[in-house]
Amino acid sequence: MNRTPHPRTDRAPATALARALPSRMPPRFAPPPASPGALARDALLAALEQDQECGIVLLLAPAGYGKTTLMQQYMERLCAQHAGASWLTLDARDNDPVQLMADLDNALRLGLAGHAPTRGADVDTPAQQWPAWLEQQAPDGPRHTLFLDEFEQLSAEPALQLLTLLTKRLPRALRLVIGSRAKPALGLERLRLRGQLHELTASELRFEPAETRRFFNGRLDVPLSAWLIEQLQAITGGWPAALQLTALAARSRSDLERYAADLSGGLAHIADYLSEDVLQAQSAPLRAFLLETCQLPRLCAPACNAATGRADGAAMLDYLERHGLFTSALDAGRSWFAYHPLFAQFLQNQQAHMLAPERVRACQRGAAHWFARHGAAGEAADLWLLAGDSAAALEAMSACVHELVLQAQFSTIVRWLERLDPHALTNAGPELMLGAAWACGFTGDGAQALAWLARLNSARPAGTERDRIDDELMALAPILLATGGDTAGALALGLAHWQTIDRAHRFAVGALANVIAYCLMVDGQYASAQQFCFDAREANEAIGSALGLGYALSVAGLIEASQGKLTQALEHFDKLDKMAALALQQPWCAPAHLKIASVSLIAAVLLETDRLDQADELLQRYFPLVAQQPSVDMLMLCHLVYARLKLARDDVDGAHAILNAAERRAASTAWPAARTHHIIEAERIRIALAGGDSERALARGAALERAGADLHAKPAGSFVEEWCGAGIDTARLAIARGAVAQARDQLDDAIAQAQATGRRWRLLKLLLLRALAEDGAGDETAAHATLCAALELGWQIGARRSFLDEGPRLCALLTQLPASALAKREHAHEILAYWRALCGAAPDAAASAPGAVVLSEREHAILDLLATGMGNDQLAGTVFLSVNTVKWHIRRILEKLGARNRSEAVFIATRLGLLAK
Repeated sequence: MNRTPHPRTDRAPATALARALPSRMPPRFAPPPASPGALARDALLAALEQDQECGIVLLLAPAGYGKTTLMQQYMERLCAQHAGASWLTLDARDNDPVQLMADLDNALRLGLAGHAPTRGADVDTPAQQWPAWLEQQAPDGPRHTLFLDEFEQLSAEPALQLLTLLTKRLPRALRLVIGSRAKPALGLERLRLRGQLHELTASELRFEPAETRRFFNGRLDVPLSAWLIEQLQAITGGWPAALQLTALAARSRSDLERYAADLSGGLAHIADYLSEDVLQAQSAPLRAFLLETCQLPRLCAPACNAATGRADGAAMLDYLERHGLFTSALDAGRSWFAYHPLFAQFLQNQQAHMLAPERVRACQRGAAHWFARHGAAGEAADLWLLAGDSAAALEAMSACVHELVLQAQFSTIVRWLERLDPHALTNAGPELMLGAAWACGFTGDGAQALAWLARLNSARPAGTERDRIDDELMALAPILLATGGDTAGALALGLAHWQTIDRAHRFAVGALANVIAYCLMVDGQYASAQQFCFDAREANEAIGSALGLGYALSVAGLIEASQGKLTQALEHFDKLDKMAALALQQPWCAPAHLKIASVSLIAAVLLETDRLDQADELLQRYFPLVAQQPSVDMLMLCHLVYARLKLARDDVDGAHAILNAAERRAASTAWPAARTHHIIEAERIRIALAGGDSERALARGAALERAGADLHAKPAGSFVEEWCGAGIDTARLAIARGAVAQARDQLDDAIAQAQATGRRWRLLKLLLLRALAEDGAGDETAAHATLCAALELGWQIGARRSFLDEGPRLCALLTQLPASALAKREHAHEILAYWRALCGAAPDAAASAPGAVVLSEREHAILDLLATGMGNDQLAGTVFLSVNTVKWHIRRILEKLGARNRSEAVFIATRLGLLAK
């Protein structure tokens, strides 16, 4: 059926279009509008609606099988039923796990508008932390469906780890519908075996003969014969793209009969053959339009006009849409479009043969100019790179690189740098050099960042008027020193720069204040560090830098924790998300930026206070993000905390696997290899000692010495070294060797320094080691006195794991301590209760009293399920934990109840009234 083209006028001026359009292509938080004449997939939709208990739906098929169309139709049905639904079209930038976290936040926030989470949570909760929202959902609450289209765009391991975690911890309240051309690396086989995966592949998505008949009868005036339908079905295999191309290429029934008789070969050959017929069937002006615009990332009339040099863009887009010529609208106003990937690839292949190279470059340059003028410098840069115009690409990159730095979009900058040859990069201007230095520094390539700084310094001639670039250089230089482990040098340089930096350049001021605060904290100058944290927070809030604010809050938390204010540190971070929502109003603000710098410390404090479930959930949720941050200090701390968490749950192999991963990750950091190896190896020695394997521990220590490692106590150059080293590791090894006199002398110096600087968390660890050294020397009185001092300090700061993780010798020393040793201390009653809890002794109250057994919320839930007779696998699936974690919880429940097995635990719990009614 031929239709007369109806010219379309621009719906809005180009400037208004640019203002209304999100900065990235396409508008990804809503499904594309329904295509005219799209066939309703009623049978597939009915199957999806009937299989509601499946947590994940996977649409896995090559391009052209209607995955997006089916997802769009399913979401439309859900919305018509007033069911919650969110949409996210993934793109390459989501390989940055921080960006992916932010996009998931935004998708859920937009989809949940008007659907408040359960338990009275604020409706904005998903925008701050989608994993926290997931944990709030009751099993019987309303279900929300999250659609993730174009999953094949994800290839980076950290991003895949993040979504793998989501699939493993998926509550019943959330259902995932994933569309992908490639098999998602999410470990979905386990869900398939459990019957929790509804999978639609090409064989299910292809058109059935009845659908093929409906499809063609809706496009032709004359119904097709059964023979012709069977032939077309057999040739195309029901591939929707091939059938649509056939319909577009055929102008009559006789054309269809010719195709049915002539077509042969594979689907790719058929697609190319039909696409060529579709292209040749169009008028010469339309063919030229298709070939000249096929490389545009998105299409609107003004952008197309700029590419072609003509003024017919609106009419052409109108014609393409009304005739279903493989374009799809990207917005509800139908001002922006994109070609179907299959057709775009065909057009780009044809472009190389049908257009002269200079004409192709002219189209790319024209479109690039338009995107650059309308605030889309990133897309302009990509088009300039396609056109081979490095100079223009560098100019476009320079125009937006500072904004990308503010948004922490470092992966985009690095991607551009990789696409430009070294010769072209010699012409990079100051803005791009500075952006490259920030990007390399914050993606772990400190050496390359320093190289960019050196180039930038040499490129700025003497006498150049001072500007923002100079101030950012002042901030970045000490940051790179600190991330490389030289905190003393970073502090000296940072304080010198602080005297001259222009306070009006707030991004530079915030970054410099952050690094100075961190270095002062490591040096034990807490009051000064707190003042610089305040300055950093103020500057970053003013410009809405989520990354800068996250680091300011992280350093503030480090200061609290170092002083033993563990509860205050956690309260500090509990307020973080809400404060960020109030302080940062930018639409691109990623709340995950706030967490990335602080998650290691929060997990360390949770572990110390024996909140293992919370620490485990936090680390599982954010571990892929932590691996992306530039701070080697926090990276190492995160791995060590995770390893200790594994060990606390008797998973020794898991602990060593985490340490092995830390060693691999550290190999690409700016820290010297010997330094990171020392930290990791010292932790392996601690694990061996805690497990009673002193022979292995001593052998590892000797190996470190033979390798030339400096095992003598030295000042900490980072928080992680203060937390587990700088005398702690060497004293522990000396005690294991029996060199207790050496250990005592070393510990006395370290204890005096920790007391003088107020490092109470570190002081606790040192006191415990001194008690062990005194016990090893046979000085029972001194050992008891030191252990009493440690117990009082531990009670004051709320510590537990420092005692429990030090190994069997300290546990024995704790249990052998006479209660009278604590009786004369102030707050003796509280300290005695604290000591008994550490020893695992029952309180003075009768053990049969209901309050005598204290179970966590998670333990209560597992105990209730144990009473139903569930096995470990069923339990794990119900409470969304791993089987190993469930086993650990069951062991804890048995220990607390004094039970020998599950049946006895249920009997005792029933008698004590601990089971849910």
